[in-house]
Amino acid sequence: QPMNIFLRQEIDRMQRVIVAVRSTLVDLKLAIDGTIIMNENLRDALDNMYDARVPTLWKKISWESSTLGFWFTELLERDAQFRVWCFEGRPRVFWMTGFFNPQGFLTAMRQEVTRAHTGWALDTVVLDNEVLQLQQNEILAAPLEGVYVHGLFLDGASWDIELSCLAESPQKVLFSP
Repeated sequence: QPMNIFLRQEIDRMQRVIVAVRSTLVDLKLAIDGTIIMNENLRDALDNMYDARVPTLWKKISWESSTLGFWFTELLERDAQFRVWCFEGRPRVFWMTGFFNPQGFLTAMRQEVTRAHTGWALDTVVLDNEVLQLQQNEILAAPLEGVYVHGLFLDGASWDIELSCLAESPQKVLFSP
């Protein structure tokens, strides 16, 4: 199934991040203890962590984040999403911004919908979006077709919850959840 292939690709990338983080932290501990020589990558990691920034090596293989604390929180949330998907089954709602390749997620979902309908071609299947008046925890079941997502942000606009439409962004606010 396309979604399972997508999940595997996401887990592979997440595993690379976890291995890099673990390796950096173990080597950093050894370098601080004087067991190994502190190289440029370890010095960069130490300096960045001291300043609450994401080490350059981690940023190259992962995602952008303003601080190390936010980055680590996202690491835990991404890991939790993948663990739920693997061990408890497909989630009712997906955290879209928690994927390395959100476009691949949408393509896999389109492939599943296409395969469920005889005679449909992937090129003719289009995405149809509907904003629900529900919070993530209020959704009790997955849709019959397609997916529910959360965690999207608007750039240069905001969402009017009462009118269910786009609205002007408040002054000096660039992103709106």
